Amino acid sequence: MGKADGKGVYTWVNGEVYDGEWATGLKHGYGIWRGLYNDSYIGEWHESKAHGYGVHTWKNGDRYEGEWNICLKHGTGTDIFINGDAYTGEYVDGKPDGKGQYTWGNGACYMGDFKAGMKEGKGKWRSARGPQCNSYEGDYLNDKKHGYGVFQWASGNIYKGEYKEDERDGYGEMYWTDGSCY
Repeated sequence: MGKADGKGVYTWVNGEVYDGEWATGLKHGYGIWRGLYNDSYIGEWHESKAHGYGVHTWKNGDRYEGEWNICLKHGTGTDIFINGDAYTGEYVDGKPDGKGQYTWGNGACYMGDFKAGMKEGKGKWRSARGPQCNSYEGDYLNDKKHGYGVFQWASGNIYKGEYKEDERDGYGEMYWTDGSCY
């Protein structure tokens, strides 16, 4: 019996189904895979691994659309989570890495650099949509404010200075809306 080559549909005994292109018995080219619990992958395959552009929907409703490398998010893409959160940007080895934007379901947003899934480098954060929100622009390390940054409260008060492990630390200047500063 030969190995699947060309276009075809295969149903596994556990109920999974693949409809697409095959090469020497492996999913290869464009195809649609449907799992047991309404999870699916629609896109490009290479030697039975998601590779190239594709859309994966998990059984809980989370969805990723973008580039894949050997079954890992890699390149540019967008994650949309069932809880209302979303990330659009660059990925390396399955994690946000490079430039990106993460928006929480409550309206908070971070735009900037990521490394291995964490905020790291330069970035901007705001607590909600609209003008009445807290915001921070500055340096991040290991998902925390770290280095120089400017924090502005919804009240209009501003802190400019150093941060360490998400806390104000070292030299900084505080400016209040009444004109006083410290």
